[in-house]
Amino acid sequence: MDLLTDIVRLMRPQSVLWRTLEEQGRWGMSVPRRDEPVFCLVVAGHCCFMPPKGPPLQMQQGDYVMLNATSRYCLGSELDVLPTLASLAINAGEEDYVRWNDGKAGEEVRLIGGYFQVEPEHTELLSRLLPDLLYIRSSDEEAGRLTRIVKLIGEESLCQLAGRELVMGRLVEIMLVEVLRRPMLQIEGERTGWLSGMADPQIAMSLQKMHADVAHHWTIATLAKQVGMSRAVFARRFAECVGVAPATYLSNWRIALAKDALLNSDRSINDIGLSIGYLSDSAFSTAFSRIIGCAPASYRRAGRKGS
Repeated sequence: MDLLTDIVRLMRPQSVLWRTLEEQGRWGMSVPRRDEPVFCLVVAGHCCFMPPKGPPLQMQQGDYVMLNATSRYCLGSELDVLPTLASLAINAGEEDYVRWNDGKAGEEVRLIGGYFQVEPEHTELLSRLLPDLLYIRSSDEEAGRLTRIVKLIGEESLCQLAGRELVMGRLVEIMLVEVLRRPMLQIEGERTGWLSGMADPQIAMSLQKMHADVAHHWTIATLAKQVGMSRAVFARRFAECVGVAPATYLSNWRIALAKDALLNSDRSINDIGLSIGYLSDSAFSTAFSRIIGCAPASYRRAGRKGS
């Protein structure tokens, strides 16, 4: 199993919720925070995307942006709509959308936006794997596949044929996978995270090694030897790219697999621990409790009671 398939299957994307926004003239929208990754795709026209931090992006038709779990952000025809949005948002609740349009004619803009839902126990893991911001221009030389998917999404958003919701959901899921396939291409935005690690051939190889045999007793020395680097250089580059040390990444991935098995299988706790590299119940319980805050048995009981 390749690394991307490994991660996406664990996340079990349940559904992709989306909506179409059509505006013209001078307009703006303030979008509330979500814990899940959100996306925005420009199907027609252009707009200004104002992230929670960093400079605004001038997005053109076919451009795509994805934000990790984020605070409120804004979309608008131009930067000068921000003061109007800010004044309207003063009394808005944390989950309220704020939308404004001057009611005058102008360029028509059509956007598709939404967010991706994964299994609740993996929301935090997904947040750690992804960079804060992905911005892909339709003019990118290698964006051909994504551009074709974007075109299909734009066409489907306008049609009223039977099965529209099903087709749209599948297309947007494919769009997510296509974005995650692109780590070795030039993706603008924050460069720390799983995608950044995959952009470095040697770090990507080390990630593949860990995922292929998660129960193996991996050390910095053995991983560095596998990818042809010195221990010091490997440890530094891994932390710079992925954002955590190799041992921390491996522990987090092991515990993510354990959480999934505890909630979605009847395997014994000892068997789960052994399968991910812990040689005793006590070692597994100690590691699990340190990261999650409770013992594996307590986590299983609480999760199944909640279900």
